[in-house]
Amino acid sequence: MAPVTAQQLRDTARAAMLKAGGRGFVRFPERGALLVSDALRRCEDESARAALLDAMASAGFDCREEDGLLLLTPADDVLSGIACSCPCAVDWDSPRCSAQALAARWLGKARKPLTPAGRQLIIDALRLTWQDRMMDGLPALRAQAALMQRNADTSGFREAGAVIWNWCAMQEGKEDED
Repeated sequence: MAPVTAQQLRDTARAAMLKAGGRGFVRFPERGALLVSDALRRCEDESARAALLDAMASAGFDCREEDGLLLLTPADDVLSGIACSCPCAVDWDSPRCSAQALAARWLGKARKPLTPAGRQLIIDALRLTWQDRMMDGLPALRAQAALMQRNADTSGFREAGAVIWNWCAMQEGKEDED
């Protein structure tokens, strides 16, 4: 199974939009939903809007309209399907060892039904892969997870750990190519 990345999800949403006859941008917002699109504003009638929403749902996105924009969040079955691309063994000599260690710890958690906080943890981890700011964003992810644990909520830890681990593996692959 190939790792799920934010860019892959964006490409899936864009392809679904185009297949439904929609047009417009599909971008990553700074917070909230993983993706945002103006395709709803460009729909000519209600049937075009319905076709667009159906196409996005079929592609695995939960859609919500806000201020004329379409906010796209991967559905829980998509997020719950995120898995680690390779076995986990922390390389303590790697510049990403802290990310690997966090990922390995979270991958050890049991898979649980997603709560809103768990869903947001996964989305925030995916957003960091798109921004290529994973190492800078780790403290915020840790803080978010600590707050969740205080509320006895570890949903999304395993999936967010897989996102982080897969990002580390991709970075190692890039270094090997150089």
